[in-house]
Amino acid sequence: RFIWKIDKQMQAQPPQQPQDEVIRVDSSTDTSLNTAPQSTTTTLPTGIDKKDDIITTVVPPNIDELTNTMFSNIAAYLKGELSATSEDYNLLANMNLLASEKYKEMTEMAKGLTSFMGDIQQKYKDFQPYLEKIDQIDTNVTELERTVIMLDEYTKRLEMKFRNIEKAVQIPSDK
Repeated sequence: RFIWKIDKQMQAQPPQQPQDEVIRVDSSTDTSLNTAPQSTTTTLPTGIDKKDDIITTVVPPNIDELTNTMFSNIAAYLKGELSATSEDYNLLANMNLLASEKYKEMTEMAKGLTSFMGDIQQKYKDFQPYLEKIDQIDTNVTELERTVIMLDEYTKRLEMKFRNIEKAVQIPSDK
């Protein structure tokens, strides 16, 4: 672990950038660690020099502006993400309201149909005696038709007998 300290002395600063601040890290002065200073060699990114246990780096003069820009961009990104999530939830809430209204309409329609069906069943019960009378009349008409058919056949047979008798009576009188 390293402790980052800002060194206000301009000794470690390169001469071509006189406005830059220099950050020094001295791992041997870290009192929070109960370990001895390490003497391992590490590879550092470009622009960082390592001399013994002290790391120095050049800080650009517009670091505050870059940091503010970075935080503004992160804030805008997070705001966009939260806005999209909020819009999704609003859309979901609106869809739930519409579905709820649709189900209420369907419930009212089902109640209306149930009531209408009850009315029709009551009317059917009220008409049931009339329907029974119609069935009885239909049965009587069917019996009457059979009787008429039998009577018609009997009449035809009777008519043929009468003609036969008439022919028989007319034949002796001609002789």
